[in-house]
Amino acid sequence: MNKKSNNTSIKKPSTPVRKLVGAKKPNVVGAVKPNNNIKKSTPIQNKPTRNNTPTKKSQKVEEPSEDEEEEEDYEDSEEEIENKKSNLLDSDDDEEEEDDDFNRKNSGAFSDQNKKLFKMKGAETEEGEESEDGEDEDDEEDSGEETNFERKVKKAQIKAKVEKAKDDEEIKNPILPDDVSDETTDEEGEGEKEEGEEEEAKKDNLLGIDLPMVYQRIKDVIATLEDFNSQRKAGISRQVYMDRLKEDICTYFGYSSWLVDVFLKIFNAAEALEFFEANETHRPLTIRANTLKTRRKDLAEALIARGVHLEPIKWSQVGLTIYDTQVAIGATPEYLAGQYIQQSASSFLPVLALAPQPNERVLDMCASPGGKTTYIAAMMKNTGTLVANDVNKERIKSLVANIHRLGVKNCVVSNMDGREYPSVLAGFDRVLVDAPCVGLGVISKDPQIKISKSEQDVITCTHTQKELLLRAIDAVDANSATGGIIVYSTCSLTVEENEAVVDYALRNRDVIIVDTTIEFGVDGFTSFRESRFHPSLALTKRYYPHTHNMDGFYVAKLKKRSNTIPSEQQKQKQKKRKEVSSEEDTESDSNTIPSEEQQKQKQKKRKEVSSEDQDTESDSSIKKQKQSNNNTNNNNTNNNNKNNLNNSNKKNKLSKNRYVKKQVQNKSQKKK
Repeated sequence: MNKKSNNTSIKKPSTPVRKLVGAKKPNVVGAVKPNNNIKKSTPIQNKPTRNNTPTKKSQKVEEPSEDEEEEEDYEDSEEEIENKKSNLLDSDDDEEEEDDDFNRKNSGAFSDQNKKLFKMKGAETEEGEESEDGEDEDDEEDSGEETNFERKVKKAQIKAKVEKAKDDEEIKNPILPDDVSDETTDEEGEGEKEEGEEEEAKKDNLLGIDLPMVYQRIKDVIATLEDFNSQRKAGISRQVYMDRLKEDICTYFGYSSWLVDVFLKIFNAAEALEFFEANETHRPLTIRANTLKTRRKDLAEALIARGVHLEPIKWSQVGLTIYDTQVAIGATPEYLAGQYIQQSASSFLPVLALAPQPNERVLDMCASPGGKTTYIAAMMKNTGTLVANDVNKERIKSLVANIHRLGVKNCVVSNMDGREYPSVLAGFDRVLVDAPCVGLGVISKDPQIKISKSEQDVITCTHTQKELLLRAIDAVDANSATGGIIVYSTCSLTVEENEAVVDYALRNRDVIIVDTTIEFGVDGFTSFRESRFHPSLALTKRYYPHTHNMDGFYVAKLKKRSNTIPSEQQKQKQKKRKEVSSEEDTESDSNTIPSEEQQKQKQKKRKEVSSEDQDTESDSSIKKQKQSNNNTNNNNTNNNNKNNLNNSNKKNKLSKNRYVKKQVQNKSQKKK
C-alpha cells in the first residue's frame, strides 16, 4: 500500500505553478517528501466478497448489498484524493521555499530596475500588493527627475507650438501688409491666439495647414479681383492680391510658383481656378474603333454585351467614351483582335486636321506609341505609303506592336532624328509633327509635372520644336496635287511652344496657315503680353481640360506654297515690318495719342520699308532685264556662230572644188 501512495503523489497538479523567472529549479525529481503531520490513509482490508469464506461474526450479520459496497468504495476513493491534494500542496510549499532561498542568495546579480521586470505576474498576496505599491512610488520619484534628453524634447515641443501659432496668425491675416494692417487691441490678439490654439488641435493635415480655409481664401481673393475697385481694401494694390493668390494655389494644389505664374498669364483668375480643379480629376477613358477591321456600331454592341457602359463621341466617327466597365478594356477579345485601341480624344484632333487621302505619301515624324499612325492608316484605307518615324528606339516597340495588332499594311517604320529627314527622304504629300513638349496639358495623367518642369525645359523644347517644324516643311512637296499640308501639334499650353513656333515657321518658310476644319476649340493667340504674332494664327485651335473635358492640346495646319527658301534679306525686311506693326498695335491698345516727333519717326520707318520694297522690286526687274538681255545676246551670238560656220563650210567647199578642177586639168595636159 505504501508503494501505491508514493506513486500517486508523483503526479503533477492540474493547476499551473507560479515561479520566479530566473530562479533555479529544485533538484527533486523523484517522489515528493512525506509530511509527518498528515496521517496516511490505509485501505480497508476486510472487504466482503462472494468468494471469501465468512467468519463467525460475518455469519451472524447479513451480507452487504452491492449498493453499499459501491458507496464504501466511493468514500475510500475520496479520502485518497484528499490525501493526494494535501501532499501536492506540501510539495509546492517546499518548492517555493527553495526558490526563495535561491533568490536571496542571488539577489546581488540584478539591479533594482531589473527586479521590477522579474516580478511574479498575477500575485494575489498582500506582500505582492505592497511590493507593487512600492514600485509605483519609485516610478513617481524617478519621473520627477528629468534627463537632459527629456528637457531638450520639451523645449523643441514648445518651439514648435510657438511657430504654429505664428503661422496661424499669418494665415488669418494674409493679405494685409505690416504697414497697412489694422491695429488690434491686446484683447483681440489674445482671443485670436486662443482660437488659433483650438484650431491647431482640429487640424488633420500633416503640414499643419487648414486646406479648407486656404481654398475659401482663394475664392475670396478671386471675388475681389473680379470687382477690384469696389471690394478691395484701402491701401492694398492688385499685385498684393495676386501674390497672395499664387501662394495659396501653390499650397492647395501643389504647383510650383513658376507654373502657377504661367497659367495665370494664360487665363484670368476665375478660369485658372477651374483649370487647376480640372487637373485634379482624370479625363474619361476613350477608345477608337479600328475601321480596318470593324465598324463603331458593331464594336459598341459587342462591348455593351460584355457589361461596358459607353457612349459615342459626337464630333468623331470612330470614338467611344467609356464611363463604366465590368471587364478590363485592355484584355477583351475585341482588343486582342485589333478592333479598337485605347486613345485619348485629344489625339484624334491632329489626324482630323491632317485629313490624309488614299494613295498619298504621308510622314508621321514623331509616331510612338502609334495611336495617330494607325488612325492615319485607317483613313488611307491601307493604301499609299505611310512612314512612321521615332527617335527613341525603346518606344518603337510599342509602335510596331500596335501596327501589327491593328492590321496596318502600308506602313514603314524608321528610327532616326526627324531633323535629318529632308536630306534622307522628301517629297511627301502630308506631314504630321506631334512635337515633344513639356506636357502641361496632361497634368491629370502625370501629377509630377506640377513640380518637375521648369522654364529651362520650355526653352529646350521650343528649340527642338522649331527645328522639327522647319524640316517637316522642307520634307513636303509644294507641287503635290492633293496635299502640301503640314500639321503641327503639342500637348502643352504655353505660348512659347505653340504660337511662337508657328510664327517662326511663317517667317522662315513660304507657308500659310489654313483652317483646321475642326468645328470646336478656342482660337489661338495673335498677341500675348509683349509679343505680337501673325493675324492668321487665329485659325489655330486650343483645347483645355476645363472647357472641352479632354487633355490640353494645340493644333495648327499649314500649307506650303513653294519649295524655295527665303533669303536673309527678306527675313530682315519681315522683321522690320513686324516691328512697325507691333508698335502700331501697342498704340492702338493704349489710349495715349502719339506726339508729332513719334509720328514723323513712324513715317520715316514706313518710307524706309516701302523704299526697300521698291528697291527689291527694281532690283528684281533689273535682274529680269539683265537676264532677258543676256538671253538675247546669247541668241545673237549663237546665230552669228551659225552664220560663220555656214560661211566657213561654203569656203571649204569652193576651195575643194578648185583643187579638184586643177587636178583634172593637169591630168588632161599630161595625156596630151
